[in-house]
Amino acid sequence: MLTDPKEIAIIQGAKQKNVRDPNRSREHFHNILKDFFAGVKLSGTYLDMGPGQYDFGMLAREQGGSCHAIDFDPAVVELGNYKGFTAIEMNIQQLPKHPLGRQFDGIFNKFTLNAFWGSDEPGAQGRLIDAIVGHMAPQAWAWIGPWNGVPKSVPLSPADVTRLLDEQRHLFEGHGFTTCPLSVWQARRYGINGDIANNVAFVKNLVWRP
Repeated sequence: MLTDPKEIAIIQGAKQKNVRDPNRSREHFHNILKDFFAGVKLSGTYLDMGPGQYDFGMLAREQGGSCHAIDFDPAVVELGNYKGFTAIEMNIQQLPKHPLGRQFDGIFNKFTLNAFWGSDEPGAQGRLIDAIVGHMAPQAWAWIGPWNGVPKSVPLSPADVTRLLDEQRHLFEGHGFTTCPLSVWQARRYGINGDIANNVAFVKNLVWRP
C-alpha cells in the first residue's frame, strides 16, 4: 500500500493496472516471508526483478536489508529511486546481455519471469536463468514465483508448453533450486495465481513451510 502523495502520483504512470493501485495489500508478501523465510534475516543486499511497489523491499528494509531492482517500467524505477532504493530501468530478458556487475545476497522475483520468453530462440531460457544465478553470491537465497502465462502472440502447441515448463524446472533444479508445486490455494496465498500454465515456485537456500 502507498500513502505518500508523491509515491501515489509517481505510480499512476505505471504500465500495469494492478501496479497503479495504491491500495494494493501487502498480505501476499507477509505470507511468503512466513512460509519461506522463517529464521532468515533479510539484512543483506538483494535484487528484486520486477519490484512492483517495492513491498518486499520495504519489508526487507525493516530487517536492515537493502534492495536493488530492475524493471522495464520507468514509473516503477522512479518510485524505487524516490523510496531510496537502487532501481535500474531494464527488461529482465536483457540481463544476459547487460549484467549488473555484482552479486547479491538474495534474488527475489514475484510473478514476472516467464518460461515462454524467447520460445522461438533456442537456449534463451537457459541463458536467462544462468544470468540470474550468476548474480547470486555464494550461499545466497532465491525465491522465484514465475508468471508462466502462455503468450497469445506466439503459437505454442500443448507439447511446446509442456516442454518449456519442463525445461524451466530442469534448468532451475540444475542450479540447485528446489521446485515447490503449489495448489491453487497456495498460489493465491502468495499472489502468483491467474491465467497461467502452472502454479510453481523455485527456491534456493530457503525452506518451504506451508
